[in-house]
Amino acid sequence: MTKLLTVILFIISITSLGVSAHHSRQAFFDMNQVIEVEGEITRVQWRHPHVRYWMQADAEYGGALWEMETTPPSVLERYGISAGVLSVGTHVKVAGPPSKFKENVMEVSHVLLPDGREVLLHTGLPPRWSEDTIERVLKPFSEQAISAAEATANGIFRVWSRAATSGLGDFWLDDYPLTPAGQEVVAVWDPRVDIDTSCLPKGMPRTMDNNWPVEFVDEGEQIRLRIEEFDLERIIQLTDDRSEKEITPSMMGYSTGHWEDGALVVKTTHIRARYFGIAGIKLSPEAIVDERFIINADESRLDYEMTVTDSVIFTQPVSQYSAWGWLPGEIIKPYNCVETPGSWSSTEL
Repeated sequence: MTKLLTVILFIISITSLGVSAHHSRQAFFDMNQVIEVEGEITRVQWRHPHVRYWMQADAEYGGALWEMETTPPSVLERYGISAGVLSVGTHVKVAGPPSKFKENVMEVSHVLLPDGREVLLHTGLPPRWSEDTIERVLKPFSEQAISAAEATANGIFRVWSRAATSGLGDFWLDDYPLTPAGQEVVAVWDPRVDIDTSCLPKGMPRTMDNNWPVEFVDEGEQIRLRIEEFDLERIIQLTDDRSEKEITPSMMGYSTGHWEDGALVVKTTHIRARYFGIAGIKLSPEAIVDERFIINADESRLDYEMTVTDSVIFTQPVSQYSAWGWLPGEIIKPYNCVETPGSWSSTEL
């Protein structure tokens, strides 16, 4: 029996691979086990939606060509891990959960470099092989970037970051009050078909659980909410003068907002998105999403409340909570998602 088939040394929980783990990860990868493979890197794709490596495994590990996926590049770069950490021709040992559906595919959490350093690609994980580690540590911003951000910040109108609020826990609930119709939708859900792993943007309300920075921009009669993930934008109308017939259903829906005791209150209707957010649950055209964005007294934190009402899918309104923090100097960067022809994620499983 090769090392590849050796009994796994330990079991890890879903949350140990980082706070707010993507539901697509646990749908596609067996998060209850960790495998190790050694070999030579033959190809690197340092682009969104995920960093990908291809590795020719050593003979003692089966000799196959492996495809490995890990954290998106902009997240790694913000935490001090650059594209140069792993290049073509490098011989490495890697560890992480294997694919549930495809052979020779895995999600990588640890990388052991030839010089003995270990790269930890997820926060909160202990090293496996070495105490000489390259860990994810949030990089400081320059004094110039900080000063510029402080000069332009105005209440909610600034860039907000999830990185400043790590440890909040998962945005999604463990259980949802589903109607019989909602249960039927979940029963036929297939992650291999219904979870998109390519560059198809997320819709409402799922996009609001992204781990990338967001920015509120004051445009007078409307607010533009810029979302780094997938280069998305939401428009929140502060003057609602459209008739029902003038509104076309869309991925982001139609959002109207007003100020209430300092909080931005938003209602979104006419949503035509693939699914609610949590794996398996889809919304009906009747869905209404109510949001409250509440900035704290020292303007360091933006608390977020979302309530989804959909009598077709849920027996009662569903409320979820999250937050962003202010990291002066943070900006919205281009996402530039690129499809990967021939990847496990771009072919039918």
